[in-house]
Amino acid sequence: MKTWQVLGYGEGFLHAKRVLGFELSGVVFAEDANEALEKAIALAKRDWPEISQAEKVEFPRPAINVDEIVEVTGQLTVDEERVELIWDDQADN
Repeated sequence: MKTWQVLGYGEGFLHAKRVLGFELSGVVFAEDANEALEKAIALAKRDWPEISQAEKVEFPRPAINVDEIVEVTGQLTVDEERVELIWDDQADN
């Protein structure tokens, strides 16, 4: 397993009766970058189930986009996977 840093953003999610975006960041353990993104989103859904709205089939639908997925090398010591999600009301504008 490799350690990955994931940074992404979501747009168009209904949260707290408003349409908002969010920034998602975290560190996960995965074999490749695609698995790292899937794992980060799955971890985020535990605390913010509303991001499952991106799985809707019909359009328009909210989207989760990736800014960066980077394999962490060097001296970083991570004991557990962790993601953080920050809601951003600027998505309304």
